[in-house]
Amino acid sequence: MPIDLRDDSVGGVPVSTVTIEHGSHNILDLEHCRELSSVFHEIHADDRSRVVVLRGSGTCFSSGVDIKQHTREAMPELLPAFHEVFHQLLRLRAFTIAAIHGHCLGGAAELALACDRVVSENDASIGLPEITLGCYPPVAVPLFPSKLPHGLAVGMLISGEPRTAADLATHGAVDRLADSGKLDDAIAAELSLFSGKSPAILGMIADLVHDEARRTWGDQIEVIESQYLEKLLPHPDVDEGIAAFLEKREPKWQDPDERPDPREALDWKTN
Repeated sequence: MPIDLRDDSVGGVPVSTVTIEHGSHNILDLEHCRELSSVFHEIHADDRSRVVVLRGSGTCFSSGVDIKQHTREAMPELLPAFHEVFHQLLRLRAFTIAAIHGHCLGGAAELALACDRVVSENDASIGLPEITLGCYPPVAVPLFPSKLPHGLAVGMLISGEPRTAADLATHGAVDRLADSGKLDDAIAAELSLFSGKSPAILGMIADLVHDEARRTWGDQIEVIESQYLEKLLPHPDVDEGIAAFLEKREPKWQDPDERPDPREALDWKTN
């Protein structure tokens, strides 16, 4: 089962645990993005859980969205499906907790930091490698500067280099750290914060928190998605970056003085 949903309770507060299960790297392809959205929609419709824990099975949280589907043909369907996961996440009348171990990269890093709380093993690796593929992570553009110091957020966007959870914790992006192999203990400690609280009031607070998240970064996803599909995707460096990755070679980027402006090919009108 690609996405596993289990329900429990802690101190009278209903809790749902959503586990990504897809191979050794828990890749999110079109099918799994749709299933994850469906699971969050199911939790929202049931409206019982007041805490949702999101984690990955096996050796890592997730390596992110399927690179093989980062194509001109697939992305117009895949990207909106992935972004629907965030819309469903922010509809929940429940606090969301990302529980990270191993690596958490690209779209998975966006998904983790979109949660209300982040629990992670110290040595977990969190990063945005999209720039090395000739593209960028649309959700991270508004999300990461809201979670991290501006310079650090920009540095992660332009370098593609991952940071450890312990490092990001010093900047407030990770809320609770655990030693390697002790993630379950950290999750239990995190859930104890909610134990004995009023489920009804927790739901009200979660609603308000998610309303603010939409204003801060969530409402910008649709605009950036359009720019990605209409402006970035036609650029030749996108094809080259993905091809180089799959062929395990260094990319050969276009000369900025010689390449055509992709906006001209699309008959863009600039303001």
